[in-house]
Amino acid sequence: MNTIGKGAEAEIIECMFFGEPAVCKRRVRKRYRVHALDVALRSERTRKEASVLRAAKQAGVQCPVVKHVDLVKKELFLNKISGGLLRESLPRLRTPGRNRLLKEAGACLAALHGAGIAHGDSTTSNFMVDSRGRLWLIDFGLSEFTPSVEGQATDVLLFKKSAGERDFGVFWKEYASKKKGAGAVMRRLGVIESRGRYVVRSMAGAA
Repeated sequence: MNTIGKGAEAEIIECMFFGEPAVCKRRVRKRYRVHALDVALRSERTRKEASVLRAAKQAGVQCPVVKHVDLVKKELFLNKISGGLLRESLPRLRTPGRNRLLKEAGACLAALHGAGIAHGDSTTSNFMVDSRGRLWLIDFGLSEFTPSVEGQATDVLLFKKSAGERDFGVFWKEYASKKKGAGAVMRRLGVIESRGRYVVRSMAGAA
């Protein structure tokens, strides 16, 4: 087993699962939390992430497959995806290949939202391009079941900020063609962006 990534909540370990390449997402203990609360939180978050991933897969989202859930060890075993991050791939691609991936990202997020799921961290760093050029949405640690337009608009905004205006236009056109109620998502996106501009102006005025 080889640790290939660490985050605030978990570590990602490369491993084998019944003879097949896999990754294990292990939620680590937080010693600043009361032990009983820490155990309950890690168990619940592991369970919820597995549930969200299964629902997303059922909705047709290209995301990791849940192989096993261990609520005692707070571990989630997923199929291994070999490739690179969308964030790293986009600058190297010519326009046709770049646009194909952006459209796939738009369709992927539209399918996720259509299933009543908000990703919570849908940046270009949480999409992967595998060795066959297929796009995958990964890291569902902040995801939740919610019909909230606010959550959907926040997902879209996160992608917009990470991709840039030009690439976002390609992404949004595909998202809007696939997502029922996309107009409401765009309107809420404008509201969220306005809040950010107001905060910046207020801070500048206070300075």
